[in-house]
Amino acid sequence: MDGPAAARPTGRAPVGLDLIEVARFEKALQRHPWLEQRVFTPGEIAYCRAKGKPVLHLAARFAAKEAIGKLLGTGIVSWQEIEILADLPERGPAQVKLTGRTAEAAATLGVEGLEVSLSHVDSVAGACLAVVARPWGLVPEPLWGGSEMDGIPDIFRTGEPDDLEEALAGIAGGPGEHAGVAHLIGAATIFDSPAAFTPIQMRELDRGTIEDIGVPGPVLMERAALGVSTLVRARFPGRHTLVVCGRGNNGGDGLAAARQLHLAGHPVACIVAATSPAELSADAALNYAAAEKAGVNLRINAVPDYLWDETELVLDCLLGTGATGELKGRVAEWAAKVNEAGARGVPIVAVDVPSGVDATTGSIATGCVAADITVTFHAAKTGLLVPPGSEATGELVVWDIGIPGFLEPEPDLWVVTDDDVNIPGRRVDDHKYRAGYVAVLAGSKAYPGAAWLASQAAYRTGAGYVRLLMPAGAADPMRSRLVETVLEEIGDGDVLDDAGRVLGVIGDGRLGALVCGPGLGRDPATAATVRQVILQSAVPCVLDADGLFAFSGQAGALQGRPGLVLTPHVGELAALLGEQVADVAKEHLAAARRAAAATGQVVLLKGSSTVIADPSGETRAVVQGPPQLASAGTGDVLAGIIGALLAKGMAPFEAAYAGAWLHAEAGMLGAQTDPQGVLAGDLVELIPAVAAGRIYERRPSWTS
Repeated sequence: MDGPAAARPTGRAPVGLDLIEVARFEKALQRHPWLEQRVFTPGEIAYCRAKGKPVLHLAARFAAKEAIGKLLGTGIVSWQEIEILADLPERGPAQVKLTGRTAEAAATLGVEGLEVSLSHVDSVAGACLAVVARPWGLVPEPLWGGSEMDGIPDIFRTGEPDDLEEALAGIAGGPGEHAGVAHLIGAATIFDSPAAFTPIQMRELDRGTIEDIGVPGPVLMERAALGVSTLVRARFPGRHTLVVCGRGNNGGDGLAAARQLHLAGHPVACIVAATSPAELSADAALNYAAAEKAGVNLRINAVPDYLWDETELVLDCLLGTGATGELKGRVAEWAAKVNEAGARGVPIVAVDVPSGVDATTGSIATGCVAADITVTFHAAKTGLLVPPGSEATGELVVWDIGIPGFLEPEPDLWVVTDDDVNIPGRRVDDHKYRAGYVAVLAGSKAYPGAAWLASQAAYRTGAGYVRLLMPAGAADPMRSRLVETVLEEIGDGDVLDDAGRVLGVIGDGRLGALVCGPGLGRDPATAATVRQVILQSAVPCVLDADGLFAFSGQAGALQGRPGLVLTPHVGELAALLGEQVADVAKEHLAAARRAAAATGQVVLLKGSSTVIADPSGETRAVVQGPPQLASAGTGDVLAGIIGALLAKGMAPFEAAYAGAWLHAEAGMLGAQTDPQGVLAGDLVELIPAVAAGRIYERRPSWTS
């Protein structure tokens, strides 16, 4: 299916063409028995099965659907929203029935109908389409989001005033709404395309697309390169661009992009880390030859310094998703030069993955390329979303290269989006306890503010009643600050040493959740009390900060205790697991999953991106938390948010990822007015604004 699926409308009805190899399509049907029901309507299946060779008719319809999705510029929204009618006319083109979102997209473009001519022989099936347009015809703008740059999606445009206004309008429209991407062809953000896959999964997707569906590998590479060249032309028009290529297929993407840029009149030079073209992978060698014939300024092995010194944009195409380990030889040398250019203010665009980032684990090699933008293909790779790899990725753009979605396995990781966050609202018969009763076991003389922050965050997230339990010796500074929160003093001194008293309070059957740990201190008596409270209770609980410290080196002790959410940062998780901090820091994802397995609990590992791991293996990431959240007390706020969600009846895993999302979104709001850092107390006040759009109504409690 490598034909040009759509022509840009230019005052005449656009046409589309798609071809498919029948043998490969038939093999795909055999390998994926569910494919037929997923792609075709019952009417289409019945019609084709009544024919002498059903596979030929199915293949032709598959080609037609692919071409229609590309012709409309929507891709395949839903296969069954495109139906090739069974009652074909005796002569002339067949009719197409569009429904749902596909029909809405067609209507927006002025499409009144689609006519399709199907044909097939034993080896190839194809479809040719024509658009029946309204009298005013189709115009380019709707296909490309109204961009003035011919053929360039808005997601690739520079951050000029109009784009800033659009972005602010998206924020004003509601927390978590990211403007300007949902309607675009080919390009998406990770919030539109939240599934992430490992390199092994992506290689299988590539293989299935090439071998089972019949899309040649060079076609996929050309489509990938189109994403890169489109971004460059849109964001960096006219800038002298240096494309830095390795020997593998990632270098092939760069070579193809360099050719596309050169033919478009964009100033570009391309350098290749090899001694001769014979060292390149097959597809990279193919594109090297094409670039050479097209007249691209190509340099292999020896590169003059002025190319590095004079470049205004660098494309990093040295290593792809399959690379692991440390950078070596010419690759290490050139990666260092790429970073030197970045340090001078030259924008760095990574192709698929920054060189040196392990796309599976998120670990980074010494000298890893630090990109400003990464254009990745089909879907995000896991290592681009989790620290420290996410810190080298910069802005992440996902570019569609035509891999069918129905081939996808279960993603390795999901990015949390606003659609995932659903907060239980107040019921008509709720009282303060039923609305969410949270106990907060927190604070000490040295850290009284942690207790206040966690308590206030629970209230701002919707808790109806918050009881603060803290040592009596630490309570004095709190009395004047507490208005809504009920203060329960435990013991006489500054050390928490009365587990029985705490267990008595949290044994109240009305209690919905416990937040344990913020600012408690690390006195041995306090740690012993925390262990007793946690292991002798069953109330859903957020175990944070000094609460986690109480279980240092004893992760297995938490096995079997129901309903915990552990919220460590890297150092606290290392202590819990009895590992070195450096070992946890180099692979956040693996460490969070190890901890979830070791404890049998949900683990939320805080960082520049937050990783939430369930003992089942399911993992999510909250990726939009801004660096302005790196401020004392913001972790206490997160603990209070999650505590309130647990008290409202949310399951630990859902409460953890929803709480992390609310926390990050509040941080984004705060960063607009406090770019040098958001104070934890100010963060608390922003929670209602981001939660408001995610609350759902509930029926009276007596109906459930």
